[in-house]
Amino acid sequence: MSEAKPFPKSQQLARGTRRYRRKVASPKQWQAIIAAKGGACRVCGIPAGLSASTFHHLVPRDRHGDDIADNIVPLCFVCHELVEWQSSFALSLLHDSLTAPERAYVLARLGADGMRRLFGVTT
Repeated sequence: MSEAKPFPKSQQLARGTRRYRRKVASPKQWQAIIAAKGGACRVCGIPAGLSASTFHHLVPRDRHGDDIADNIVPLCFVCHELVEWQSSFALSLLHDSLTAPERAYVLARLGADGMRRLFGVTT
């Protein structure tokens, strides 16, 4: 029978290949994002004051989407649910409303087929 040996501290602290760490906004940064991105729903156009507004990550957090203005869009609660349920009509309208920096962020984060994967469109 061999003796039990403790797991060396050097191996416990050793890091493998570094994984991507997404940018997480602080409360102050979130306030800046909300101030910059507040406004009408990007899908139905209802002004922010008339409906409960939510903020949607274009590239989801589980796909390493950052908490930055280029990855956040305002949606009303109903449209946010439609986008989350992947309604093709809502996704198409959201895709059409993207600004150039938002499109660039999606393409940089997800590659050339990012628009197809997120919105079901090829352009």
